[in-house]
Amino acid sequence: MDTGFWVDTRPPFLDADPAAVTLSTTAKALLPVAALPVLGGNYFGYRGKSVMLKLGGRITTAATPGNVTFQLLWGNGTDANGTVLAASAAHALTASQANLTWYIELLIECRALGASGALMVIGELGYNPGVVSSTLQPLMVPASAPAGVTVDLTQNFVLSPQYLRSGSTAETMQVHSSKFFSLN
Repeated sequence: MDTGFWVDTRPPFLDADPAAVTLSTTAKALLPVAALPVLGGNYFGYRGKSVMLKLGGRITTAATPGNVTFQLLWGNGTDANGTVLAASAAHALTASQANLTWYIELLIECRALGASGALMVIGELGYNPGVVSSTLQPLMVPASAPAGVTVDLTQNFVLSPQYLRSGSTAETMQVHSSKFFSLN
């Protein structure tokens, strides 16, 4: 063995689907705080420490859905709380789609430590082509220029996947699968 590194799935584990989230023009957390692993202050204890987040679920769009933007926030896990670590570009949803599949896969890596630490995120999201055209997928996160974002890594914060939308109709998203992996 070269080092003592490992891959470890982090609890809590979903044993039931969280409630569907109605998207808004304010970022909405896809998962309740109780379904997110609290990593603890100084969890990212060295540069290069990485975690992977994989989510999947269903989305339903209304008659005039507008655009949505995915964001990963470092904060307390409530709606629109924390620092945006990375975001997708705003992308148009197809109208009147019901219960179609989406997924998110993100790699989060520590670039600096402490109260002025930095996390960098790179990943992708995708949808059933009925929701977002296959010619537009996968959607990259961030949309461009990946870079470390300065955050306080001494806090007991969570990585909170959130969505916001434009438009005036009510789209819903529900998480069916949520996995957080400690990679080293």
